[in-house]
Amino acid sequence: MPNIFSRQVILSWVLIGLAAPLAAQAGGFTIIEMGAKKTGMMAGIAKPDDLSAVYHNPAGLADLHGTRLHLSSGFSFVHAEVRLKAWEQGGEGFYGAEDYIDTPIGDDGYYEGIIKPTKYFGAMPMFVASSDFGWEDGPVWAFSFYVPDFIGAFLPEDAPTRYVVVEGYFVAAVSSITCAYRLPDPVDWITVGASLGVIYVRIEGKKWLNLQSLAEYNTDFLISQVGEDYRPFYNFGVTVDILPELTVGLAFIGGADVSLKGRLEIDLAPGTEMDPILESLDLGLEGAYDMTQTMKVPAGLGLGVNWEIIPELELAFDFRYWFYGVFETQNIYHNIDIELLGEPAIENPMVTRKDYEGSWTISAGVLVKPFEFPLEFMGGGTYDHSPAPNKTRSLETPTVNLAGFGLGTRYTLLDMWRLSVTYYHYWYLKSEISNSILEPPQNSIFQGTVDTFSIQVEVVF
Repeated sequence: MPNIFSRQVILSWVLIGLAAPLAAQAGGFTIIEMGAKKTGMMAGIAKPDDLSAVYHNPAGLADLHGTRLHLSSGFSFVHAEVRLKAWEQGGEGFYGAEDYIDTPIGDDGYYEGIIKPTKYFGAMPMFVASSDFGWEDGPVWAFSFYVPDFIGAFLPEDAPTRYVVVEGYFVAAVSSITCAYRLPDPVDWITVGASLGVIYVRIEGKKWLNLQSLAEYNTDFLISQVGEDYRPFYNFGVTVDILPELTVGLAFIGGADVSLKGRLEIDLAPGTEMDPILESLDLGLEGAYDMTQTMKVPAGLGLGVNWEIIPELELAFDFRYWFYGVFETQNIYHNIDIELLGEPAIENPMVTRKDYEGSWTISAGVLVKPFEFPLEFMGGGTYDHSPAPNKTRSLETPTVNLAGFGLGTRYTLLDMWRLSVTYYHYWYLKSEISNSILEPPQNSIFQGTVDTFSIQVEVVF
């Protein structure tokens, strides 16, 4: 009969496996690539000049009079690669990763070969309807529905990364009502705007777990997790015309304490048989459990400048800051009721350190109108600083520093239709982790690129 110490070892590893986040989070709600200026010019806080203003700076809606409809979406194609360093398991008589992962390990301590996602998807659809209801000097109202984050990835199940993540996706969808107004004379150089609505968040993911305890107990489990939540959403902004050709914009987006309620399922991994000795412990690990995962979504602050040097040339600059310092831990609450000696065998909540820091983005761009007819060209560059420290950075949330550029063109047809096509390219700057505190350790080398094509149609009635 296995002793109590053996059970404690096994349950401790189950705890570690469950407490690790399972799904891609994309670093929070910071994928905001919507609107022609943001995706083509990389900057649009001071003068978004299309209905994507409801997110970037709702004050920008104040000058978009009439009745309008906006439909747009971006589609991303990611090329990422990772090398994972093999980990050792402490303690005499314990398995190391090489005992249950058959991928060869090179002289540098990394698993041989480069691991790439087998599938990846990313889309950012947006729909907005607005109107001033005939009041040319009155407020402009808008209803919007958009998805600033909809991303997912699948990694090969025969790669060592299966013990970190196999598949996962993250969704954040917003529905809101926005109102914007240009103040009357003598302060008509100021516009204000605000949005109020609801945000829906969903995380889903899968990973493998090997108990990697005493030598006899070498069984793989598949852990599946899903959770969702609804929270209030709000943002507000202001623009100030310092000069007729120089506008400054300030925008704020609220944060939230997200509580993702869902389920946690534990099953044998595909092709795995339960070890007879482990089965004799009768721990009741397999099954479905209730789960609530809590996390902090940071507030964000944006500052922008737009300078129309001449009617044919505009320059823009954006700075965004996200208060990720609030994201210190990620907690999982559950109803797993396994006990040892009358005490819960798995802590509740299970806590994963995140220790995120503030994140910021700096962007600059140019818009050119070289012809008499209404055809515009845009271009810009950006740099984004990751909030995740190396020690808690994980492959299922590969938030790394990135740099990129955008290009775009926009054409106005019959003073009614505005058609835009934009493209941007990001480099995920090489990230090398050597001090991971996660279990299993995720010391790795990660890099990649993403190409995104966006289309936008806006009609004015």
